[in-house]
Amino acid sequence: MKIIAAPKYGPIHRFSDFHVFKTLQVLSDGERRGRRQLAQIVGVGEGSMRTIIEYLREKKFVDVKHAGVKITSRGLQFLTKMPIEIRYLEPTDITMGQHGVAVRVSGKSQEVKSGIEQRDSAVKAGADGATTIVIRGGRLIIPNDYDLDAQRPDIAKLLRNTFDLNEGDVIIVGRSTNLLLAEKGALAAAFDLL
Repeated sequence: MKIIAAPKYGPIHRFSDFHVFKTLQVLSDGERRGRRQLAQIVGVGEGSMRTIIEYLREKKFVDVKHAGVKITSRGLQFLTKMPIEIRYLEPTDITMGQHGVAVRVSGKSQEVKSGIEQRDSAVKAGADGATTIVIRGGRLIIPNDYDLDAQRPDIAKLLRNTFDLNEGDVIIVGRSTNLLLAEKGALAAAFDLL
């Protein structure tokens, strides 16, 4: 799924779907924020943030006033319809001692082949790596057949305590020495499944 398409003409964007999603996520608390503050939090330049805000304004996802940018009910509705849930993990074996961000994608396990595709998307987005886990037969499985419940019940328990999991869900754990890059990588891989 693409939230924002690449421009037909002119230079390509210096931001990704992650930055657009993160902007909405930051604004989801209902507070009004300035472009500079949003750019710093999301990790883009002010010019890119201007483009993101304009795109979101055209979609009626944000309200832009002199006092700043605020999410609209339509923007909140868009966020709640996304089948994505994000959790920040403490360093464990699954994060290899780095920052870890786990993203649950509801009902998309049929889209996962070997999990390498998600890892590659995460690395391309700036993460150091990613692990993909699918819920199959009520078990947490790292494709193709590594049964996390049997082999690493401690990690399986951690993930089950972190998310309310259902059959067919996917968990992508992005990892990096930088928390924002771990999140960006996990979400980039998740967006590829939508």
